[in-house]
Amino acid sequence: MLRYPVLLLDYDGTLAETRPAIIRSLREAFEDIGRTPPSAAELAERLGKGDALQGFYKGLVNDSSPEEAERYVAAYRKRYAQVDAEETFLYDGVHEVLPILKQRGYRLVALSNKHGPTLRHSLARFQLDGFFEVALGAEEGLPRKPEQEVFQHRLAPLFPSVPAAGFLMVGDTTADIGFAQTLGMDVCWASYGHGVAEVCKALKPTYHIDSLWEFPTLLAKTES
Repeated sequence: MLRYPVLLLDYDGTLAETRPAIIRSLREAFEDIGRTPPSAAELAERLGKGDALQGFYKGLVNDSSPEEAERYVAAYRKRYAQVDAEETFLYDGVHEVLPILKQRGYRLVALSNKHGPTLRHSLARFQLDGFFEVALGAEEGLPRKPEQEVFQHRLAPLFPSVPAAGFLMVGDTTADIGFAQTLGMDVCWASYGHGVAEVCKALKPTYHIDSLWEFPTLLAKTES
């Protein structure tokens, strides 16, 4: 019997190493709208919070207007579409581990704060889309991690017979950990990703993995 019949898998920093593409695109987008970009180190630290793009920008530029934030988001997405193919790669084991999980009866959901169309394009480009029942990314007007409404409005209707305790969130940032803990949901922290280690550890996630290869063994210990 599966303790967690539904696995919620983050994308950035969990399945794919997107940090080089993201940071390059973030910096170039600042230049595109006439702002001096923060340092790569500052961007990387902020990235570890798992914020969606508009919140990310507003957190760095306190005097920005909503219109400027929207221009930044548009500039970033244009840059990212160009850079992603050059710099993003999957973490070791992704193409091997996902089939194992499916064979063992787990239902997989990609749950990310990445722009929805970009998330789905990325999964298809790496030939991962077939492993997932659904890919839920950031969409205009819809809640995003760590908001608990993500579960109520976006997940629960898709899995009406599965309580929150039947889901396991797998992700690398405080957005993933906070989302799960708000709901009383167990969470597996991907320590190899983009999160700030000290901050994530302090939140005491249920489990942690240092490589995706460790995940099937971890799950096996929860099965009965």
